[in-house]
Amino acid sequence: MSKEPEKRARPWEDMISGCFGENDRIFAGHPLDEKRAREAVKAAKAAGATITDFEKELLWDVYTHVKNHDVFWELVDKQNKKLKKMW
Repeated sequence: MSKEPEKRARPWEDMISGCFGENDRIFAGHPLDEKRAREAVKAAKAAGATITDFEKELLWDVYTHVKNHDVFWELVDKQNKKLKKMW
């Protein structure tokens, strides 16, 4: 008889994408996104991650979804400010 695999919490890195608006990629811009962002921050801290680790993941998410170079750095700056308040 095979055992079902043990369910485990997603690593915090996998939680990052859910912290953004699907179309605008605004970090924690909607109450549900903010809730997920707070959960991801909590999970990251529990895993021993630093704010720099989280910023790298945040940057990667924005980079992979935002194709307009003109708004990329502005978005990243705003996202980091929000993250620092949450951290």
